[in-house]
Amino acid sequence: MQENIQFLTPEETCNYLRVNIRTVYRWAHMGLIPALRAGKQWRIRRSDVEAWLARKDASERAKLEPLTDKIGAALGIGQIQTTLHNKINLYKKRAREVENYLTKNPQEWGRFQSEFNSEVNGIFREIMNFEKSNLANGRSDRVDKLKRIFINRIRGLFMHKEYSAWSIGKPLGYAGDYKIIDKIYQNDPKTTGFDRLFDNYYQMSVISVGVRNRKEDFKRLITGFVDKRKNQKLRIMNLGSGSCREVKELLSSRAIPGERVTFDCYDNDERAIAFAKELLSGFKNINFYKENALRLAAEKDIQSKIRERHDLIYSTGLFDYLANKTCVRLVKNLKLLLRNGSLIMISNVRDRYSNPSVHYMEWAGDWPLVYRDEDEFKKIFIEAGFKEDELSVQYEQQGIMQYIIASNRIRHK
Repeated sequence: MQENIQFLTPEETCNYLRVNIRTVYRWAHMGLIPALRAGKQWRIRRSDVEAWLARKDASERAKLEPLTDKIGAALGIGQIQTTLHNKINLYKKRAREVENYLTKNPQEWGRFQSEFNSEVNGIFREIMNFEKSNLANGRSDRVDKLKRIFINRIRGLFMHKEYSAWSIGKPLGYAGDYKIIDKIYQNDPKTTGFDRLFDNYYQMSVISVGVRNRKEDFKRLITGFVDKRKNQKLRIMNLGSGSCREVKELLSSRAIPGERVTFDCYDNDERAIAFAKELLSGFKNINFYKENALRLAAEKDIQSKIRERHDLIYSTGLFDYLANKTCVRLVKNLKLLLRNGSLIMISNVRDRYSNPSVHYMEWAGDWPLVYRDEDEFKKIFIEAGFKEDELSVQYEQQGIMQYIIASNRIRHK
């Protein structure tokens, strides 16, 4: 029986080895990677490429690194465009094969998920490295150009059910709406076949895992806060409340006693409020208010507008979308709504490149966020009137989100 040998083109080989096309030809001429030539066409055995990748002999790779570095130093927009083009073409070819198979066998998506994740991660890792390098050299124009190319020519590849298409299409009019966040919380894809690969990738992305971790972290923080104040009647504000999924889980599990805790839930989306009301229909001591965070930040007499004083004010995702000045004004007003000894707990995504999903979110999903490092985040609270020793910082497990817990020591009359 004739052996079934798979061949790669030089373009496909450069994607496997993560080098540019000229380096592949040079290595072939040097005999470092065996290549077959038929006329003007070059072909390289896939097994030879995989064997090269598996090789542990560092000395041979050391011979190649100066060549790669010399070419890599000259990389510009044309080169990265070519590299991405080759990556995308290889991905599209394989994706067609997988899609055809899953059309006939839709329940067997699990056979391809790991391979799919690796291919897509490779595309966005290439983009991240390009952005970091060019921004460090003051070439934001190259990044902007590549982003336009991606949006116009590549983004459509990711518009599959259900989550990616929702993020790009924004049926509720804005990114990060309560429905998509609640779907991330639920983490329960229903699709099958090729679409399931996209939905699983979305739910397994670092940012989606971070969103679920954040919910669990805030549930623990709220529970700890309530436990320390035994037998006290407490009022908690949930700002940018969305689906109120964490409130439902806290009350359903009896993690906090609903009879002595009142939740005031503020959101600007009437649809989110309606959804949360239905979700929490069996519980008492929950109030809903339709309010715009920007208007609350701009309010000159916040204590007249909101007369209740709160023991805890928290917000999980709102600050990911607000400019610094708005955040400062909002925190300053929220501080005036606290009782003495009360807390504000706010989350924010930290450092752009701590989130490996950043380009998947922004370039493919059109879902930009406002990233801040620890000092930038703390500065918001300090400018709003908190002292540095009144602030503590905690982190989401992966390190892509941070939480500031601010303690109010001023008694409001």
